[in-house]
Amino acid sequence: MTAMFWPVVIFMAISLAIGLYTYTQVRGSSERYTVCGKSMPFLVVGTALLAQAVDGNATLGNVSLVWSSNVWGGLLIPVGLAVSLVIVGKYLAKPLNEMDLMTLPEFFFRRYGKGTELLVSIVTLVCFTVLIAGNLSAVAWILSVVSGMSYGTSLVIATTVILAYTMAGGLYSAIWTDMFQIHVALIGFVAAAVWLVWTQGTAPLNTAVAAGKLDLGALTKISAGALPNWAGFLSLALGNAMALDFMERVFSAKSGKTASNGCYYAAALTLVVGGCATLMGLYSVSLVSKIDDARMVLPTLANNTLPFWMGVMVFIGVLGASMSTANGAMLVMSVVAARNMFERYRAVPVSDGQMLTLSRVMAIPTAAVACLVAYWKPEPGILLVIAFDIVFAGCVVPLFYGVHSKRATAEAAVAAIVVGTSCRIVAHFVTPAEWAGLDTLVPPVLSWISFVTVMKLTRTAEIAESVGLPKALPAHGD
Repeated sequence: MTAMFWPVVIFMAISLAIGLYTYTQVRGSSERYTVCGKSMPFLVVGTALLAQAVDGNATLGNVSLVWSSNVWGGLLIPVGLAVSLVIVGKYLAKPLNEMDLMTLPEFFFRRYGKGTELLVSIVTLVCFTVLIAGNLSAVAWILSVVSGMSYGTSLVIATTVILAYTMAGGLYSAIWTDMFQIHVALIGFVAAAVWLVWTQGTAPLNTAVAAGKLDLGALTKISAGALPNWAGFLSLALGNAMALDFMERVFSAKSGKTASNGCYYAAALTLVVGGCATLMGLYSVSLVSKIDDARMVLPTLANNTLPFWMGVMVFIGVLGASMSTANGAMLVMSVVAARNMFERYRAVPVSDGQMLTLSRVMAIPTAAVACLVAYWKPEPGILLVIAFDIVFAGCVVPLFYGVHSKRATAEAAVAAIVVGTSCRIVAHFVTPAEWAGLDTLVPPVLSWISFVTVMKLTRTAEIAESVGLPKALPAHGD
């Protein structure tokens, strides 16, 4: 047990208390539980979006990747997330907010039909299970460091606390705890970065440069890992447009303009926090040594180098950021399972009260599976990229076409999802190590080709049918 144990315990207790109190805000309404009655103002929406972007992957995972590989491996995580927020704000937030959606898969139902909605629901549930796992892993590592408990025990405690207040208040619990948690992270990481620069000077940065941590070859040379770095960046920048938790906050905004502006606000502050984490990773190259596990770099820096109060802020900042993202993702997954999978295929209508209960209950298996994944593969930075690889491969193309093109068809959407996702799975097993990154970059291209091809074929068939022509020319000899 370290001196930071009680500050961390108190922080988690306060988060739990706030989250449980938000039970009173739900008032028996599944709409209030899911999207807060679609009434959230700019600052609340922006802060909630920031809390989803700044998580254990963008902080703990960021620092570990900078320390173990290069600056680009870590920095491209927050940059990718910030770019994704700008893209969502520019191209998706306003039209989707104005559709009065409850979940993102519901958009695919309205635009493409029930079958496409089911495909998207399954793919995004897999994706977000991995995302939650990455954040539960970050929380558990911090707990294990400050308490001396095993990683497994810490993981169970973290999962139980987050599950409890997610079930209590839904999106209200996410937003209320976000306002508390993310500002601790913001202050902690900015203060730590400034303190390191002020007290340590540029010598640690020179050491990092000498160690090749800022080598541009990591962005320009395949042999130096350029493909994986750019693949990870694009996976976050575009794949995150399918982020269920981002979109729930977009849907909760009181207007489309508010949703868009909230995205831009969150993007700017994501760069601030992520940039500070990357800088801490660079300083850790010389300040943290003899570490067998890169995931322990940030905890070691906070515990051994930073002033006590600042180390506490960093510790609980990572905890808060990770808890907020896990909370938001856990909520939306349970709602998708209840609304877009269970209710859609149920013959008897589900009442509002039943939907609220079902959404809460569905959070239990969601949390359990994510906890098992986090125990099996406790790698926060890697897990985030894997999560968005899944939706990047198959779902992004039909989302953007569905919003901005009247020519998009259900057949094209299904083709894009099936081809992109299948190719990503196959690519995982057949891509040689020296070409790592192509397994992320190629499937979305094939998804786009499939979408455009099938869209043209189905549109041609529809036009032919509308004027009384055969859907296709007879084969030669018929």
